[in-house]
This record gives sequence, C-alpha cells and structure tokens, in this order.
Amino acid sequence: MNIASRIRELRSEQNLSQEQLAGKVGVSRQAVTKWETGAGVPDIENLAALARVFGVTVDELLNGGSDAFAANAYESVTALDLVQEKNYDIEVGCARAVRLRAVEGEKLTVRLTSEAIEDLAGAVKVLVDTQGRNLDITVKSCGVVADSILRHELDVLVDVPTAHAASAEISLNARLCCVEGALMDVEVSGQADRVLLRDVEGHMELDLTGNTEVWAEGVTGKLDVNQISAVSALHLPKDTVFSARTKGHLGRRTLRFSQNGEPCESTAVDDAPLAIELAGARVELTIDLVEGAQPGFEQLAAME
Repeated sequence: MNIASRIRELRSEQNLSQEQLAGKVGVSRQAVTKWETGAGVPDIENLAALARVFGVTVDELLNGGSDAFAANAYESVTALDLVQEKNYDIEVGCARAVRLRAVEGEKLTVRLTSEAIEDLAGAVKVLVDTQGRNLDITVKSCGVVADSILRHELDVLVDVPTAHAASAEISLNARLCCVEGALMDVEVSGQADRVLLRDVEGHMELDLTGNTEVWAEGVTGKLDVNQISAVSALHLPKDTVFSARTKGHLGRRTLRFSQNGEPCESTAVDDAPLAIELAGARVELTIDLVEGAQPGFEQLAAME
C-alpha cells in the first residue's frame, strides 16, 4: 500500500473529512487532496503530524501500517468508548513488551498479541474497571501458560485517547516498556529491562528494580529515575538540552556522562526543557548522548 492510499485509509478509519484532517495537521485541504491522489507527498514535519493524528508511528505510516507488535499471529482485543478524562492505573503481571500510547479518538483499546500463544483470551485476562475519573486495567495470567513463556511471547498494547488522558500509573514485569505520545504525567514501577520514551511531555517517573536501559526521544518536562542498587543508562539524542541532578541525603547516587558510550564531561545546563533527577540509594545513572537514529519498539522488543 502506497502513502496516498495509507493516508486515505487512516483518515477514513478516523471518520475525518479532508478539511478536518487538514485542520489537525495545519495544512490546506488542497494539500491533503494532493497527498491522497499521489499528486504530492507530505514532508517529514507533516508526516510526523499525520502520524500523531492517526495514532501510528511514521514507520507505520510509510510502511503500510506494519507494526511488529500488532502483526503478531494471535491477538485478543478489549475496547471501551470513553466520554471523560481518566487517570489510568495499569497493572501487567508478566509480558515481553508493554506499550502505552496516546492516540486520537474516543476509544480505549487493550490489545494482547503473541506469535506463540494461540488462545490468548484463555491464557490471559484483561479486566477493566472504571469508577468516576479512575480507570483500572489489569492484565493477568489465567495460570495455563508459565510466566517465563509470557515474558518472551506476550505483548500488551494499550492505546488511550489523548482527549481523555489525565495521568497514568503502570506496574509491570516486562522486558520492555514503551510510552509514546503521552501529554500527561506517567509513573512506571516494577521491573523492565528496557524503557523507550518517545514524544512524551509532562512528569515521567521511573521506579524500577534492577539495571535498566532507557531510550528517550522528544521528551520534555521532568524525568525522575528512582532506583536502589542499580547501574542504569539513559540514552538521549546528541542535541538534547537537559539539566541533571541527584536528590536525597542517604545512600550513594552517581551521575555519569558519555557520548556514544565514551565517557565525557557533563553537558547538563541549569535550565532546560528536560530536567533529569536521580534518586534512590546505591544507584548509578549514565546519561549517554547518541548520534544517529535511536532503536525502535521492534528492535528493543527483540533484544534478549
């Protein structure tokens, strides 16, 4: 499927007119018409804007919607229409990857996918409980599949509507945690070997056990890392402007800095769009500035 057909298909799925889509992207209706007829193609800024509106990545937009998670052989979907802003409390017992993504529209979707677990609905239960402004999502094993298998074969994809997202707390045991497009405060606790933060604005708090690799791109606001007895790394694009400090009086907290993995002097400034704070005890965090593209969801999920 080419880019023209992809834009036309996604616009139809979102029930948007060409004029409505143009307004959300910030272009003329004629520009959208050209994109959908193949008479023109969106530039990189407009591709990013289209991806945000449609709730997909730029890669998914360009590659016909290919998403390694959603394209898995088996899936189970739970969906709920929302009418008001919610505080999300998400608990995932055991999984390979957990992704929280903010999307356009009114629908909350929890999608379980796997390449190996055929009867997902019988192996894993999704419980959704909403009370007022609070919405609890619990993803738990039914006991028929071992946790060790779930940690290598189960992906949990949670899409929340941007218009109805106030905050989110995620408790998990996973190899990978992804947060994408969230314009809200998000707290992640539990165990995650790797974390990917992309296009996140607000207060991010990582309360994770064990050594953790974090990749962050397009992140603004405050990023708190709170760990005990851990040696972790935070990878940022080379041109990221950030401040960094430690917090607390008891226990050792060490900030180190590197570029492309090579130790260097600190490049932190006093006032920056991204404020990084390290707390905890016996914890070391290396802030690594990296040239080139950062790894994506699929690459990180496939890592052992």
